[in-house]
Amino acid sequence: MKKRHLIFAFIFAFCTWTNSYPQNKIQKTDTLNLLISTARENNKKLFLVFGWEGCGWCRRLDKYHNDPKVKNILDKHFLISYIDIYKSANGQDLFKRYGKGGTPSWTIFDSEGSIVLDSDLGKGNIGYPATQDELSSYITAMKKAVPNLDQSDCDVLYSKLIEYRTKRD
Repeated sequence: MKKRHLIFAFIFAFCTWTNSYPQNKIQKTDTLNLLISTARENNKKLFLVFGWEGCGWCRRLDKYHNDPKVKNILDKHFLISYIDIYKSANGQDLFKRYGKGGTPSWTIFDSEGSIVLDSDLGKGNIGYPATQDELSSYITAMKKAVPNLDQSDCDVLYSKLIEYRTKRD
């Protein structure tokens, strides 16, 4: 009889522990912490981008970030990481916490994991900056995230944003 009570107590304790520390909560924390620590090790900020494969503006932002000239500039300062909100483990949870309504959405973290800024910029999610106001806001955001960003680099980023906003998939 005591053996049965012991087994029951063990099962109860295990179920209580797993409900207190659900795996998705652990994975969500580990994913973000891993990305931040990797950025820190490389002396960069984390540029976390939320999107999904069916989003045309998300694909444009991805192509923009992978343009050789843009990549050369941004890779000096950022670890850019993409979270597919539907396919990535805990993508929905991370998006709910750090996304800014709609996709694409992005958040920049410093090496300690604090948010430097995000794609809301106080005006609603700009996602892929397409309008003149959004383009200006994006460049202002990049200068805030990287105060020593050269004006020539800003000009390249600006012109590439204009180039990719009109390209269709």
